[in-house]
Amino acid sequence: MDPIRLVASWHDLVSRAFTDHTLASAVITIAAIGIFVVLQQELRPYRLATNAAYVAAGWLVAISVLVFVMAGLRQAWALLENALPLAARISAYLYGICERYPLLALVIVGAGTTAYFLERLWPHAISWGPVRAACAIVGIALAIHIAGPIADLIAAEPSPAAKTPAKPAANLTALAPADAVARAIKAGDTRYLSVPKCVDDVAGYPAPETAEGKIASPWAVGVRGLGPSCRDSLGHEAAVRMHLHQAYAAEYKIVMYKHNSTMASLKAESAAR
Repeated sequence: MDPIRLVASWHDLVSRAFTDHTLASAVITIAAIGIFVVLQQELRPYRLATNAAYVAAGWLVAISVLVFVMAGLRQAWALLENALPLAARISAYLYGICERYPLLALVIVGAGTTAYFLERLWPHAISWGPVRAACAIVGIALAIHIAGPIADLIAAEPSPAAKTPAKPAANLTALAPADAVARAIKAGDTRYLSVPKCVDDVAGYPAPETAEGKIASPWAVGVRGLGPSCRDSLGHEAAVRMHLHQAYAAEYKIVMYKHNSTMASLKAESAAR
């Protein structure tokens, strides 16, 4: 096989591992760091260069075969769901927490993996490899189970700015539009009102002056809804409030427009004199 093509294929494989399985790639990287610490502290002290070379080679091999391993795990997961539904539910629950908080899961998995290899830290009664592995797996699962709800509470806690109650805004709509305009003019505020708009329209349809009457109105031809309507998006009560605000703003702007037009005419006449 062409070496260049082989290197390109390997590069694509590693890229797929990091793109499609980001969390698993991060777990392997954290585990490699833990293994390097174990080699330096426990198994092969004072051999920095060879330990780094072994860990780097193992990391490259693990990342390279990750895509195939994950494909096999998907098939094993399907078998697990059919054979052991309880274990499948527990695994899905833990995976959901890991998916929501990947950094938290990485820290816990990395600490548990490192603790498994540090044999000197374990009591003699449970220092046997298989028992140590079972304890590490249970400890990691328990830590994720405990940390998940705590992280949910922290994530759901409002910010200090949100905790501070906002000052109630002036209820403009409590006044009639004409009275509201008179009060605004007295305060020197001749601005118009802007209301968020949520309407069912036909986006991209030519304006009447550009269409020149050659294209029938879309409402005459018929339209089909695409996506949720305003009522579906906002809810019935919010949609009603928005329509009331739009109607109020329309009356307000008509009165304000008459006032501004009158003032503009008076200024034009005084300038002409």
